[in-house]
Amino acid sequence: RVKKDDTEFFLTARKSVPFRTIAWSFYAQGVGAWVIFSMPAYVVSAGIVGLVAYSVSCGLPILIVARVGAVLHRKYPGVLSLGDFVQWRYGTIPTILVTLVMLLNMSIGLCAEYTSIGNLMEFVIGAPRLPIILCVAIVTSIYTAAGGLYVSILTDVAQGVFGIGLLAVMTVYVAVTYRPESLPTPLPEGLGPNYWGWAAIAAMPISMTCATLFSEAPWQRIWASADDRALKRGSIIGAAALVVVCFMYGFGGFLSIWGGFPQSSQDGSTAFFDLLGAGSDVAPSWITILAALSTVTMNEGCVDSIQNGIVDTLASRFFRGKSVWYPRILVFVINIPIVFVSLKGYDIIILFLIGNLICTICAVPLLLGLVDRFEGYITGWSFVTGVLTGFLSIVVFGYVKVGDWYEGLRYTFVLAYDWPSFVLPLIFSAIGVAIAAFIEGSIRKALGLAYPVPLAFVPQGHGDAKTPEEQSVSSGDVDTAAIGYDQKQEVFQETSAVRGQ
Repeated sequence: RVKKDDTEFFLTARKSVPFRTIAWSFYAQGVGAWVIFSMPAYVVSAGIVGLVAYSVSCGLPILIVARVGAVLHRKYPGVLSLGDFVQWRYGTIPTILVTLVMLLNMSIGLCAEYTSIGNLMEFVIGAPRLPIILCVAIVTSIYTAAGGLYVSILTDVAQGVFGIGLLAVMTVYVAVTYRPESLPTPLPEGLGPNYWGWAAIAAMPISMTCATLFSEAPWQRIWASADDRALKRGSIIGAAALVVVCFMYGFGGFLSIWGGFPQSSQDGSTAFFDLLGAGSDVAPSWITILAALSTVTMNEGCVDSIQNGIVDTLASRFFRGKSVWYPRILVFVINIPIVFVSLKGYDIIILFLIGNLICTICAVPLLLGLVDRFEGYITGWSFVTGVLTGFLSIVVFGYVKVGDWYEGLRYTFVLAYDWPSFVLPLIFSAIGVAIAAFIEGSIRKALGLAYPVPLAFVPQGHGDAKTPEEQSVSSGDVDTAAIGYDQKQEVFQETSAVRGQ
């Protein structure tokens, strides 16, 4: 009843959501069942410093992506996905690369959510993981396929309110029942300030921000925001809520381990649920049910957001302008392989580490494409070169750290959130972009080719890219293929002004 039933609105809900609703949506898409398991598990090695760094890093990316997204949306008002921007700015090969990275990153996130809800049933409730995973996948797929992003955002409000309400009840319960026999002071090495905690100050903000850049879910909230004011206020409120809630669940695990409560898992992932037992082997049924409901609620809010993100990435590339039933069917199809993988019960922290590192390698070349003064200098060739040099920096670091190529890759991609693994790719991918741009410029000048490189095509309207020959000023006869780069930019700016875009 809100908009016509077309593919674009299904994917973007463009400019339809006020700031209060978008704030809840930013919160719900970021917080998931992974929070209840991953935050306490991270505390085991990184301690209280790592917990603070991780919690802040859960909210910070929302503010950064909202700011970057607002700039992108003003420049390219018709984008349906991040891949649209990459196609228009860099060309086909970088678009394929970015699309694959985004699909991998979001698939890891969705797999982590299904794994988390499966862990709840297997390790906390004591039931098989398959039924609850199928239930969540089917329920979220049904309402996502029915209404797309707009319905997903509406459900985020109910899921967010319900989840925070349950957390408030559990917080009061813990405050009343937390009475450990003794609390060791100073803090044990694993819980107090240590190397991994200090490393998290650099590793977590970088990894979480880069992973957020390559997830379509927060970008979709940018397209859906009613205006820039709604986007700004909504992102601030959503980010603040994320920081607080993530810290609360992680701090619950910290209290459980610090108090010496019996732990039902060696990696600490179930420490929050162990806290509810107040030192007993089994927590009261009613509080366990509340914790389970909170987990499922957060899980659904995150799952439907990622489902929408994956569908948006695929549909904007392959089903643009076609019937809305294509993305609706796609919602169900994408879940099949991810549900299957989630049944393996892989470590959630490791899943995120793999995805976050890959996103970090690609982040700087992507962001440099938003800088106007680099247009024509940084091209698709520069983008790919930057990604390759970023990856090589991690390979070399792993070898220097461990002394073996295979074990080095295993250390960086599987074992440790070490700060050089995230700082080095940022530096060397930028260096790779600069070197590639210099080489390309030198070659083009030597061959007498145009430099800066003219943009192949610039987006106009709502998502319909046109070649320079097809673009004109106010339906005039300007031949943009025959004029210089700077003149083209003036033509494009005049065209946007005339058309009110």
